[in-house]
Amino acid sequence: MAYNHPFNFPLSWHYDEIPTNQLQNGGQRLATLLVYLNDLEEGCGGGTVFRDLKAATSSDRKGTQQLTVRPQAGSALLFFPSYRDGTPDIRTLHKGEVALDTKMIAQLWIHEREYQAGVPENNLQSKALDGVEEEKRRLGLSSR
Repeated sequence: MAYNHPFNFPLSWHYDEIPTNQLQNGGQRLATLLVYLNDLEEGCGGGTVFRDLKAATSSDRKGTQQLTVRPQAGSALLFFPSYRDGTPDIRTLHKGEVALDTKMIAQLWIHEREYQAGVPENNLQSKALDGVEEEKRRLGLSSR
């Protein structure tokens, strides 16, 4: 899946594992691969942030800062949202930072078994349009 993350639009905290009631189609997600398709300069946001994973730096050897992966064209981030037995790894809670420019990624999920892409029953884009417009107005992204 390719994703064009709109300018100045946050992506909330989320897990990539599949809810238990949806495991019949492909089983659990075992791996997530994000490929960054463009650069975002330091200070422009757009990083992928992990709430519970810490990043050690030369000045902070204990790793007290949240792990943030900065988009750089051609680089990739691979992480495992669940253990081999399908149990979700709660340490992989992550979000996309607000970006001050367009962020483009290609995303690939590896499942336990063959996965058939589709839209869950009653999950219609048309049902979400009012909520999307309301959020865009709240963020100052829409004139409607």
